[in-house]
Amino acid sequence: MPKKISKYAQVAKLLKQKGKELGLTLSAKSQSFAGGNSVDVDVSKGSDQAIKDLNDYSKQFVYGKFDCMTDYYVITNYNENTPQTKYLSIRDERASTILQGLGKEYWDNSYRINGMEYSWYQFANKAKEIFPNDAWQDVLQALVQEQGKFPFGGKGYLFEIKLRQEEVA
Repeated sequence: MPKKISKYAQVAKLLKQKGKELGLTLSAKSQSFAGGNSVDVDVSKGSDQAIKDLNDYSKQFVYGKFDCMTDYYVITNYNENTPQTKYLSIRDERASTILQGLGKEYWDNSYRINGMEYSWYQFANKAKEIFPNDAWQDVLQALVQEQGKFPFGGKGYLFEIKLRQEEVA
């Protein structure tokens, strides 16, 4: 007798399958808790378009939304013929996955664009804005490959990463 899995676990499984079809590398987990359940998807590799497609596809699997003004969950999309979850989160972890090539604590490095300091997250988002259609991933990869030794210039911008120096006791 096959093991019966919960509807929210089915959602995680369907999103993994769809992500694979779209060429994404991702992990998906589901959990149940008092008052509901959730599915969390972390995407570590793939194209911008594939993530957009996954987000669009995933909307059918959430049966409502939380209204923080009334502190109430509103059911807006219930479909008894489709496995659904109460909460669904798809996180784009591609930039942090690339920057992990700089070391375990990549967020401690200095990230600069045209001499102005940014957090790693702002730096990655600025790269996405300036170099659209997945080119931003190539820019980050090039910076990581060079371990921040050489700046990357393009479209009137100079991207630099200064690696944090290990303190010697």
